[in-house]
Amino acid sequence: MSKTLVVLCAFLLLTLTPSVKADPIVVTSGSLSVTGISGGPHFSLFGDNFSVIGGGEQGSEQAQSCFPCVSGNVLGLNGFFAGSSLGGGVITFNGTTFSNLVYAGTFVFTGSAVIPAATTNVTITAPFTFIGDIRGCVFHGGPPDCSPGDAVFSTQLVGQGIATIQLNFIGLNPNGNSLYIFNTLTYNFQTAEVPEPMTITLLAAGLMGLGAKWKFAKKRRL
Repeated sequence: MSKTLVVLCAFLLLTLTPSVKADPIVVTSGSLSVTGISGGPHFSLFGDNFSVIGGGEQGSEQAQSCFPCVSGNVLGLNGFFAGSSLGGGVITFNGTTFSNLVYAGTFVFTGSAVIPAATTNVTITAPFTFIGDIRGCVFHGGPPDCSPGDAVFSTQLVGQGIATIQLNFIGLNPNGNSLYIFNTLTYNFQTAEVPEPMTITLLAAGLMGLGAKWKFAKKRRL
């Protein structure tokens, strides 16, 4: 028993605590939206002492890839935005604002939902998860480019929330399934419970104390 507790405490102290320090910025509010098949993303993302606002060109592998969308099928509420699809905008971090930036990086959204049967336009909601990275470079004119060596800001991002997709009804197929085309998709971020370094440290210390107490009590019984 005591060996198990010691191993667990060592794992918590040496593995979990350092990983928290290296955690990316958690997006706790804001949204990213896409309108129309040819629309690009527009986003305002917020975290602890952090915000990024921007928008760009059409992305790829988005939910509007189903054409038409058929009732009963699983619809991937996935989104992948990279390069020029992130466009440019403004980043604020720890009180410092970086303006007139062009962005590079990747935004990856993952989620799914079943397409309902109806004869009207429908709105579907489902949870999503998000990972990404973004860097910003000052725009000096010409083709937008943001290589890592020119970046004035760079960070990794994670988050979660509720995706809302609106589909427009266009009719029924010969099998009686409802057919839809994509209208809009919005990812609304929500706060997630994230363990803090102090919480994990206290937990590890408590487990170590419990292990020492158990070992001491065992010796006294011998």
